[in-house]
Amino acid sequence: MAFLKWAIVFAAAFCFAFVIIVTFSQAPFKQPVPAMIFSYQTKAIALYWYVAGALGIGLAVGLAISLYTYIDQNAKMFKKNKTVRELEEKVSLLQSQSREPIVASFTEPRLPVDKIVDSLKDEDI
Repeated sequence: MAFLKWAIVFAAAFCFAFVIIVTFSQAPFKQPVPAMIFSYQTKAIALYWYVAGALGIGLAVGLAISLYTYIDQNAKMFKKNKTVRELEEKVSLLQSQSREPIVASFTEPRLPVDKIVDSLKDEDI
């Protein structure tokens, strides 16, 4: 299923790129024209360079945002992993302090859950 999803995305991207290339290879898009960007008038260049520049800038902005998000999410994941390790240590400590035997069953809890919940109620998870 994952292969089919990526194959469809690749085919759509290929078709989009093909349409862009064929469209901008036509004669009207090769004629040089000046552009007014805010109050600055550019020199006359082919129209497809404006489109290529806009696509390039969009790609650069998208990659920068993706990189920021990736780094931010990895930092958050690192903090959550640290919290998980601390909680696992507390669970291990409570298991060692438990007087009841640990039951390895799917129907009964392995630990006295009430004690764990009571000990974690006051903490900010």
